[in-house]
Amino acid sequence: MTITKKGLLMGAGGVIALAGLTDASLADGRHGRGHHGGFGPGLFEAYDGNGDGRLTATEIEGVRQSRLAEFDQDGDGSLSLEEYQALWMDAMRERMVDRFQSHDDDGDGLVTSEEFAEPFGRIVSRLDRNDDGELTADEMRRRHRDRD
Repeated sequence: MTITKKGLLMGAGGVIALAGLTDASLADGRHGRGHHGGFGPGLFEAYDGNGDGRLTATEIEGVRQSRLAEFDQDGDGSLSLEEYQALWMDAMRERMVDRFQSHDDDGDGLVTSEEFAEPFGRIVSRLDRNDDGELTADEMRRRHRDRD
């Protein structure tokens, strides 16, 4: 492989890593992603470095580069799968803790099998439209369609 081809492949890998970094670094509310994937007020919190209430591409890129550098353990300017996993886990930790706490009904720091199963225990009865005790794909599709 020539140096030019190798350079292009490495550059493409870097672009892909940065594109993925956007999703991971914006994956939680701390970095601006809204409930339905849109950008919300958290975007300014995370990216408005000078606090002027305006975002520039330079500010956004600076934060993204900082996040990449934070998880780029070998300093090669791109993220390996393991490095990206660390970034992803950091971004998703707050959501994971929230989900854990939503299962830990008694707040003892442990999720019992009963606490884990409880939210799903009523799923069939709640979604079973014809009360036959079974949930079908058609009933699920209709529920999804009714929500939209």
